[in-house]
Amino acid sequence: MKKIGSLSVSLALFLLFTNCGGKETNNAELDKEKQKLKEAQAALDKAKADKESADSLEANTLRLSTTSENPVNDNDLIKLFNISRNSLGSDFVNENDASLKPEFKIVGKQYYTIGQENYLLAAMGITNPNDFHMSAGTMNIGLFQYEGDRWNRIDLKKNVEIPSGFGGYGELEKFEMFGPKNICATVSGGYMAQGNMEEQRVVVGVVDNSLKVIYSAQKSINDEGAGGTEDKETRISFKKSETGYYELKEEKYSKKRLTKTNVKVFNEKKLKYE
Repeated sequence: MKKIGSLSVSLALFLLFTNCGGKETNNAELDKEKQKLKEAQAALDKAKADKESADSLEANTLRLSTTSENPVNDNDLIKLFNISRNSLGSDFVNENDASLKPEFKIVGKQYYTIGQENYLLAAMGITNPNDFHMSAGTMNIGLFQYEGDRWNRIDLKKNVEIPSGFGGYGELEKFEMFGPKNICATVSGGYMAQGNMEEQRVVVGVVDNSLKVIYSAQKSINDEGAGGTEDKETRISFKKSETGYYELKEEKYSKKRLTKTNVKVFNEKKLKYE
């Protein structure tokens, strides 16, 4: 009886340890499966976050284009600017011949997209029918969006303040980006008086679908025609930066030699470069 009792106790202990070992093995396998599920869920969450980030980037990335699926011709674009001859005022009435009228001309246009939205930034010059030395035309910048089945004007910067003469309206220098979601038009104009030549430059940018003068400064000055020695020029360019808006670099030249470089940053409260 004693031997049988000992054998029963030994058997019970063996079964207990065997069962415990099996339980530990099952728990370990279960932990492995849980870890695999966690890793799979983490990978799924990352893929979802990456897609949302890519979708957000796509929706907010500005892309310039030379063409559009819905191009607009110059005559229709002039109508979209919606600037009437009468609104130009008495300065645009020829003093000698009232039949001479201001001429409207599209001097540049830039299509671009942000996500699925289609936009157009355009410049239109209007001549002054008076061609006197100080008779100034006007440069105008328009912002348009394609909505439904048509282009609509969403903002206008009328009569950009650049000097001109002899009925002219200055020139469009270029369209370019000054931020990941921002585009601008650079225009300039000048005049000559008694041998002195001076030019001004104005940059009109799109900020939150509104047109703002984001930069304005002297472009060049030369008085050599009046017997002076001054010949200065300022060149500008945009450089990508860590901020939401690119930096603006001014390079100042004298007699064609670089003399000074300034870097300006965009003031988001004043909406211009300083």
